[in-house]
Amino acid sequence: MQLLTYKDSSGEYRAGVRLGEAIFDAEALTGRRECAAVVSILQGWDVFEPILIDRVGNKAHEQLAPVEIVALGPPVLYPGAIYCAAANFRDHMHAMAVKLNQPDEPDPRELDMKPYHFVVPGRTCIAGPDEPLQMPSYGKNIDWEIELVAVIGRPAKNVRPERALDHVAAYTLGNDVSVRDHRYLKIPNVAPQSLFRTDFIGMKGFDQSCVIGPWLTLARHIPDPQRLAMKLWLDEELMQDSSTAQMIFTVAEQIAYLSSRVTLLPGDLVMTGTPAGTGMERDRFLRPGETIRISIEGIGELTQRVVA
Repeated sequence: MQLLTYKDSSGEYRAGVRLGEAIFDAEALTGRRECAAVVSILQGWDVFEPILIDRVGNKAHEQLAPVEIVALGPPVLYPGAIYCAAANFRDHMHAMAVKLNQPDEPDPRELDMKPYHFVVPGRTCIAGPDEPLQMPSYGKNIDWEIELVAVIGRPAKNVRPERALDHVAAYTLGNDVSVRDHRYLKIPNVAPQSLFRTDFIGMKGFDQSCVIGPWLTLARHIPDPQRLAMKLWLDEELMQDSSTAQMIFTVAEQIAYLSSRVTLLPGDLVMTGTPAGTGMERDRFLRPGETIRISIEGIGELTQRVVA
């Protein structure tokens, strides 16, 4: 069973439940009008998760006809906040060091560093699997980044790492589309040691830059988020081929640290970082007409077409 957001024939976005290859309306399946939107389901996760599981287990869906799907929207429409991990995969850090002809950076744990995140706008950055990937007009070097996305289902404040995953309702796939033009990464005429050298809004915060989907796989079906294969293809060329085992800070550690600074709320997303194989590592960027396909073990596949 997976949760998703679909657009019906009237153009309305509604919450759906995927069972096999069939999709059923979540409100009709549960008989609860609060289940018309995925965000509302997440906000009442402790109530609605057992109802959904019970309804599916009792085969209540057999009394319903699958819904007519016009398109799939972002499964969380719209997240309250999107927290994005930076430099969180060992193989990606090594690949970048090789490209820059530099020695590998020390293990962040040896330096007593904590997970590092930035925040992007939830309503305007988010995009779904059936939307074309519109490249921003101001950038030429547009990159891809496959990411495992943790979807918060219970408020989290000052949680310990060993309890952090209790606050995750589900996981989904993400593509953190990024502008890599040098003038946004290293702003000209700004001192190298300055805190103002990187334009994170220009690089990461543009409209529809955070692609998620195609659905939410319940956390109960992902016993260990640190043992999932991750792959990204451009057309049929495999670009990223790694595993969540390459994370420097685990999903649980990221959630625990974030919760020590802010209260994580149901519907918030935690983008957990990307592995080796990005375009920046090889100076090869997205081109109009290409198809991006990403896959994470146990969750599914997401495909998007790149347009100019």
